This record gives sequence, structure tokens and C-alpha cells, in this order.
Amino acid sequence: MKRRIITSLTWMVLVTAGCSAQTSNDSAVTTSFTPGSTAVAMESTTSIASRTSTTPTTIVAVTTTAGSVAKTSFTLSSPDMVAGGAMPVAFTCDGQSQTPSLSWTSGPTGTMGYAIVMHHSPGPGDTHWYWVVYNIPSTTTKVAAGASAPGTLGTNSVNSQLAYAPPCSKGPGIKTYTYTVYALSAAPSFTAGTKVSRDVLLAAISNITLASSSLNVTYDRS
Repeated sequence: MKRRIITSLTWMVLVTAGCSAQTSNDSAVTTSFTPGSTAVAMESTTSIASRTSTTPTTIVAVTTTAGSVAKTSFTLSSPDMVAGGAMPVAFTCDGQSQTPSLSWTSGPTGTMGYAIVMHHSPGPGDTHWYWVVYNIPSTTTKVAAGASAPGTLGTNSVNSQLAYAPPCSKGPGIKTYTYTVYALSAAPSFTAGTKVSRDVLLAAISNITLASSSLNVTYDRS
């Protein structure tokens, strides 16, 4: 009789332990499974780490950081003008109508060329542009005063010609003019016969611009 009681108790303990183990296992599986990730939950930690290490480097979060560093270190300047200063009369229609001297630091890694744009915005939604140049070689980092920039000329909004148009605004008052250099990862592409205005160029380079830098100067036709 005692033997039967002990045997029964032993059987009950084993059954209870088995149920507890099964419940524990079920809990572990339930915790590790998430909707849509059954395959991941079935993998071991080692296999997941191994797979992660082979992830393409293009998803590593360095694009924004590198882009920010490149943009802050890419600088446009001029020996003829300072940021916020006055534009010399020689570069306007009141003088020799020359293009100014510009120089910039080398673009970030991957730069294949540059583009230059000069514009003035007299009011919201109103933009005038005077100089558009693209296909500037990546080896070029400066343009001398009065010299043609090595590249392809776009139009200007003064006479729609493929040339530099010197500022010649009507009426007195201080006006701000902006020179911008863009570092590009590829040459901009246009359909045959396209007249490349400022807007057309900016649209073409929107996805290939690695960095840009601007220089603002003023002129007053008193």
C-alpha cells in the first residue's frame, strides 16, 4: 500500500514538472515571437549577429553625418568681395561688366564637377539670375575676374543669352546678390535643345548635389 502511494506521488510530481517545463518553454517561445518575424525568432543569437554583420554598408547612418561635415567644410569665397560686403562696381553694368573672382575648397569625396549660379530675389516668388555655369571640371577650384569659367554656360534672365549678365537693377536701394557653387557627384543631364536656366539646372542637380556654399554681397545703384 505504501509502495502504491509513493509511486502515485512520484508520478504526480513528474507530470507536474513536465507541465511546468512545457509552460516555461511555451512562454519563452511566445515572448520571442512577434508578428511577421517567425523566421527571426527561430534563429539563434549567433546566426542573427552573423547576418547583421553582412548588411550592406549603404544603410549605415553615415550619409547624413558625412554630408553635414562636407557641407560645413565646403566654402566659397572671393578675393574681390567679402560676405555681406559691397560688390565692386567693376562687376556691374555701371563698371566693366566683369565676372568676379571666385574660389572654393575642394568638394567632398565623390565630387565629379561643379556648377555656379548667381541670382537675386527682389521679392517672394521673384528670382532673377545673371550667371549659370555647369560641367566645371572637378580639378577647378577658382575662376579669375573677367575670365570665362571652364564649363558650359546657361542662360540669364536679363536677355536670355548664354552669357553672364552684370547686375543692372532699376532704381536705387541696396540689393543682395548670391553666388553659389555646387559640388556634384555626376554631370547634369538635359534633353537636346534645352535652354538651361537657373531653375532647370537646380532641378537637374537636385539628386546629385554633394555640397554647396553661397556668398551674399550687396550693391546699391544710387
